[in-house]
Formats: sequence, structure tokens, C-alpha cells
Amino acid sequence: MNRSLSIPIATLLFVGLSPLTSFAETPKEAVTLTIEDRSFEIPLQQIETWQQIEIETLFTPNYKREWENSNVCALPLFFCDAFVDSRKQSTQQTTAASEIQTRQIKQYLNELKTQVDTPPTPSSIQKRSDSSLFTFTKGVDGLELELDKNLSILESITQNPLKFISSPVSLELAEAPSPLLGQAQELGIQEHIAQGISDFTGSSNDRIFNIKHALERFDAILIAPGETFSFTTALGPVEEYTGYRPELVIRKNVTEPEYGGGICQVSTTFFRAAVNAGLEIIDRRNHSYPVHYYTPIGFDATVYYPKPDLRIKNNFAHNILFTPSIDGKKLTFDVYGTSDDRQVDVTLPVITERKEDGSLKTQFTQTVKDKNGNILLEDVFKSAYDSPSKYPRPGEVEFTKKPKDWSKKQWEAYKKEKGL
Repeated sequence: MNRSLSIPIATLLFVGLSPLTSFAETPKEAVTLTIEDRSFEIPLQQIETWQQIEIETLFTPNYKREWENSNVCALPLFFCDAFVDSRKQSTQQTTAASEIQTRQIKQYLNELKTQVDTPPTPSSIQKRSDSSLFTFTKGVDGLELELDKNLSILESITQNPLKFISSPVSLELAEAPSPLLGQAQELGIQEHIAQGISDFTGSSNDRIFNIKHALERFDAILIAPGETFSFTTALGPVEEYTGYRPELVIRKNVTEPEYGGGICQVSTTFFRAAVNAGLEIIDRRNHSYPVHYYTPIGFDATVYYPKPDLRIKNNFAHNILFTPSIDGKKLTFDVYGTSDDRQVDVTLPVITERKEDGSLKTQFTQTVKDKNGNILLEDVFKSAYDSPSKYPRPGEVEFTKKPKDWSKKQWEAYKKEKGL
């Protein structure tokens, strides 16, 4: 006849289980768990229940008796049988106790998840009714209690709870990525692939306005498999009537205000995202001289409607989606699609030549391999930048040789100031 009896694991030391703390004379205290800015308490009595097991679940008498073995025990059968019985039950008890304790802790964590998990908000893409452009609605990533790591943490607490009552124990949350739903899935837009980032700190209000206004044309850029995307075609005319403001641009050997100054912040960031995704760059041109908004120097792309252009080919088997976002003064283009497990290696630009007048040359490489390590792309992007002194700003007069009425000292000071 089997009898169910619940006892602390600590009383099962005779079968080889690890000793656990007894709370018979311990004040009713608790272990505090923290999850970000929230806290939860586990009473010591609750932890003690995790140390409890049911005897009927531990004893399984399916083992061979001594007289069923080929080797005859030298001791009387009663003692041999008891020895085998004890060893087998010990192993079964240890395994079963561990499994039950783990199951109880997992149940507690799953209950805790219902209180702390924040489900993600899905992302979606829809075609605009008035044009061929798309609108991308970015979802919000969620947070969820990390089960495996937190299970280990709680198991450690169970072994010696009193050790943890003096200071809070932090549990870990894992990010729950925002899923892409609806038409996005139909188009093969399933996961995040890469991103490009640039910083426009120090920009004027008009330059910032132009950046944000241009981004309205790039809310959701979808590039079909094998398609070559033209940045200036998607951008369209850049004029006063299209809503842009005058700001500095580099044009015709001068740096002067013109409608749309700052749009190259968008093209540069788009270019970086495409390179990092392993897409093929068909056409790209660097700026005339180094611009601090586009550090690291050598990783930029200038555009001016309709030329020069930035053209990119989708070399994936599925659609690729580009979506922009701004956080403070940081501009990001995220790339979504269906990963083919390609390996993309992009080196940082290095300066290969630098002159005293501020002109320089740079290069960086993009190597793309398929999942088997075969090379798909191996491009070297070289950039040659002129001296900034060759592109004077409004009100600046640049001299390439000493004016007749200047002294030698004045001329040397001027060259030093202008980096000539």
C-alpha cells in the first residue's frame, strides 16, 4: 500500500540529496526580486515549498533483486537486496526531487511573466492610396521575463535563501522584437537585416527641416528582387515649391545656400544601411570635400537632383524595405527583409593620402559571402576629397596667390588660416 507523505528534501539526506536550510525557527522574512523599477517579494515559506517533494513520486521499485543478478552477493540476501534497493531509490529520489523543484520554480516564473511582460506592438506596411509609395508603421518592441537565466537564479536562491534576504536579487528581461504583420509578410518583409546611422548634431534649423522633409519621401522604400533603386528618382525635384528651405550645399565650386541643403544626410545614411545589408552599390559619389556631418570620412554619398545619384541593386531573393527614424540628432535607416544568412564584412574607412591643404583620399571595403562562405560581392569604395578652401562660403573670398598689396607675413598667416 502506497502512502503519500510530503517532507522537506533536507530530511532525505540518507539518499544523498543536498542539505537545504530549515526555516523552523526563522522569522517570516522574504527575498526581494527586482525587475527594472518593480520589486516582488518571495516569502521564505514560499521558497520552502519548493523544497518539498511527494514520497510516492520518488520511489519506483523497478529494479533487479540480488538473486536476479549474475553476480551473487557474498552477504545474506536480505542485506544485499536492501543495499541495491537503497542505491536505486537514492538515484530516483535525487532526479525526481530536482525535476519537481524545477517545475515549481518554472510555474512561479510563468505566473510572474503575466505581471511583468510587455507584449510587442506589430509593425506594418501599407501602400499609399495616392501614389506608388508605401507607408511604414513601426511597432514597439516588448519585454519578457527571461526563463532560463532566471530559473538558474531562483534555483541558487532555493539552495540558501538566507543568503539573499539582505539585498535585492535582480531578474533579467529579454527583448521581444516587434513582428511584421499583414502586407509586410506577404511581401517577404519578415525580419530586421541591417541599419545605417549618421549624426547631424550642429545642424541649423533649416537643415534639420530639410532632412525631415526629405524623409517623407523615404517613409517606406520597397525594392523588389533584382531591382535597381534610384535615390534621386524617389526624392523628386528639390525646390521651393516642393517644400524645401535654403541651406548650404556644395555646388559649382562654392558652398552656398540652396533649397534642400541637408538632403545628403539622408542619402549618406541610406547608403550606409545598404552597404551594411550587403546590397550591391551601382552608383555612388563622395562629397567634394570632407564634411563633419558624415564622419567617418569616406562613408558618405552625395546627391543632387537629378544627378549625381545614388543607385542600389537588391541582390536578395525577396523584397527589401528601408525605413527611417530620428532619435535626437541621430538619423537611422533600418533594413528589413528575409535573411539568406549572408555574411557582410564592412571595414571602417582609412585615409590613404592626406595633404596640408585639407584634401585627402580614403577607402573602405565591403565583402559579402553567402551562407556557405562563397563570395557574392567584394567592392572597394574609394573617395577623393578636395581642399575645403576651394569651395568658399558666402562672404568668403579665397586667394590662390598672394595679393600684390599684401606683405609676405600677411600671406603666410592667411595660408595657415585657410589650410593652404
